[in-house]
Amino acid sequence: MRTVGITGGIGCGKSLAASFIKEEGFPVLDADDLTRELWADPAVVARVGEKLRERGYLAGEFTPRAVRAVAQRAFKDMQIINILEFVLQPLILEKMQEWLAAREKEGAELVFVVVPLLFECGLQYLFDATATINAANEIRERRLQLSRPLSATDINLRFNRQWADWARSRYADHTIDNEGAPEELRAKIVEFIKEEKSKAN
Repeated sequence: MRTVGITGGIGCGKSLAASFIKEEGFPVLDADDLTRELWADPAVVARVGEKLRERGYLAGEFTPRAVRAVAQRAFKDMQIINILEFVLQPLILEKMQEWLAAREKEGAELVFVVVPLLFECGLQYLFDATATINAANEIRERRLQLSRPLSATDINLRFNRQWADWARSRYADHTIDNEGAPEELRAKIVEFIKEEKSKAN
């Protein structure tokens, strides 16, 4: 089974690309879905809360709501980011590996995993190939302002948390530019799949 990791900055079109891959009939896992799944687990929220309390972010009794409220400040506080990564990343990695093992058991030929911080977290070793979806910051910012209630300051904080396009392209096996219409991205994704399918076992 050939595994392909897909990454890209916030607002670059990773979710749209994933939807096109699914339409072509290939399994796709989005690490953000795993994160949301973990946040729905009270035991995981409690572990995050414990670590936040150890670092002085929560005092006394804490509730899931209080933990989530602190976690939402992550992009403004590197310490909170480190705490979240310490707790969540091993769990996300475990679930990702379980998903890959299940797809291999099913006999899948080619699978894709979307990982927003693929290179930042050093997870490229999990995959046979990697691809980054790139778009200029002004295009990404415009997309985010239309799709999410984020201020320009919040958007820039997220941009600064992630590698620049040129850095991802330096390490990725494929670079897919997404600055045009969705139909253009779809065509590029179809060609990308064809190329990767030709390399599958």
